[in-house]
Amino acid sequence: MDTIQELGALAFASRLRRLSDRLYRDVAQIYDQLDVDVEPRWFPLLFLLSARPPMAVTEVASQLKLTHPAVHQIATAMQRRGLLLSRRDPKDERRRLLTLSAKGRRMVSRLKPAWNAIRSQTEGLLAESGSDLLTALNCLELGLDRRSMFDRVAQQLSLGGRAAEVVRYTPALKQHFRLLNYAWLTDGFDVEPSDERVLSDPEEQILRKGGWILFARLNGAIVGTLAMMKRGPRTFELAKMAVTRSLRGQGIGRKMVIAAIAQARKKGARLVLLHTSPKLEAARALYRSLGFADVRARPGEKLPYKRKTVRMELDLSA
Repeated sequence: MDTIQELGALAFASRLRRLSDRLYRDVAQIYDQLDVDVEPRWFPLLFLLSARPPMAVTEVASQLKLTHPAVHQIATAMQRRGLLLSRRDPKDERRRLLTLSAKGRRMVSRLKPAWNAIRSQTEGLLAESGSDLLTALNCLELGLDRRSMFDRVAQQLSLGGRAAEVVRYTPALKQHFRLLNYAWLTDGFDVEPSDERVLSDPEEQILRKGGWILFARLNGAIVGTLAMMKRGPRTFELAKMAVTRSLRGQGIGRKMVIAAIAQARKKGARLVLLHTSPKLEAARALYRSLGFADVRARPGEKLPYKRKTVRMELDLSA
């Protein structure tokens, strides 16, 4: 019995993952036999950089249709093995350019015969299937580009996450910024003086200092908020994010954070930091999925809250 096969369309993603894992294992075995220190998942980036001039992470992510954090993770692993170099763009120091090292180019030369053999055998396998699987996959990806699986399922189940609209601060929304944050702060934490100072006067504490506030609006109701506070010429702090309790876990917070990061990039930010509680595991998982990493407080730095706090950072210069 093959449960995944019997489940059909319901287990489609699981079946693709199983097939991918199977092929990755075979390729890893080939690399092992060739005595090359390369992981199969590095192939797209290795191949792309072998054929292109130095590229920024954002350009690589666009070319490979991968997330920025995924590219950064692979690039970091390759850099540790000495296959990749990272340097600042002389035309724009906010960007970092990726290029293969001499060792990386020698590795590509060694791997090209294996890649040609893998291409040949894969084409033969696809021909045996009697179907144009690559064209079908292209159509599937285009369909998901037009409308994600989340959006398709969310509409059928009447979920609200992606339907929420992100809007900018107006004086009429000031009370929502305070009420939403008080709701989560009083649910397990104390409202500290630093919280009260920001929530009572967001215009003075955030907006007039170069920051901004976003809200999530769903069916006419404000259901979420967050702030980006300017902490330096190219540094912003993501703070005071809150979502209505009954709507948490539906993608509303993610949508707001993505919009906030995009705005920070437009303003030339090189670093986005945040402080969160280790108790808020779902929030920390969200931040990690978007590229934030835990960091230690800098020497002499005073944390802004008495409650136990974790500092996380997102490097936008990579």
